[in-house]
Amino acid sequence: MAADDYAALQAAVLQTLGLDLRLYKREQMERRLRAYGQQRGFTNLQELADALRRDRTLAPQLMSYLTIHVSEFFRDPRFFSDLRSLIQELPQVPRPLRAWSAGCSIGAEAYTAAMLLSEERPGYPHQVLGTDVDEQSLERARHGLYREEDLRQVDAERRSRYFTAAEGGYRVHQDLQRLVAFRRQDLLRDPYPQGQDLILFRNVAIYFTEQAKEQVLQGLAQSLSPKGILMVGSTEPILRPQAFGLRQVRPFFFTRD
Repeated sequence: MAADDYAALQAAVLQTLGLDLRLYKREQMERRLRAYGQQRGFTNLQELADALRRDRTLAPQLMSYLTIHVSEFFRDPRFFSDLRSLIQELPQVPRPLRAWSAGCSIGAEAYTAAMLLSEERPGYPHQVLGTDVDEQSLERARHGLYREEDLRQVDAERRSRYFTAAEGGYRVHQDLQRLVAFRRQDLLRDPYPQGQDLILFRNVAIYFTEQAKEQVLQGLAQSLSPKGILMVGSTEPILRPQAFGLRQVRPFFFTRD
């Protein structure tokens, strides 16, 4: 029965959320779904599947629960110190640079990329795209209001330059917001943006199957412009970068030759 009710929920999630759970690790995903169902008072996954089809408000709530929302500005500062150096080494081109935060959650990473590009390559309206499968997270990102703890790695100079104190936290300045666009994207189903000078892909694929990870990495590599930078998290090591046409330049940083 457990296998049957998971299959039933797989079908319901695909129908209502457009999310194909077959591309996610079964054990971890089933455990999270059963925990969610119990929190909502369902005795099994079949009941959750039936509720998903009946109640349209349940789908976005479940999507938000399934996606990872651990995000803050300059999270893991050592990564962004390395990224700053690599941005300085990008080819000097007389145009705005294009960056993509894939799986951007509430948008802090996308705005961080916009800050670094503005500082290291001033004078251009750089274009940063943040994508995520969870529309609720994207709405928060577009709103641009963040808590004090989200900015704990942001120094006083950057706070003054890029943020305004607001009720409940800090709001991103409009000048920075203009550089960043957000849209919904399922990395396992939707087309990828092309010609990216910088891609940030961190803490996204923890639940993907190995086949799905390879599919995503292939897509990310093809999205990079020549000499572009791919930054991955510690949970997404690329063990065979050459298989995707990539070359490692630093731990967790890759380029496309």
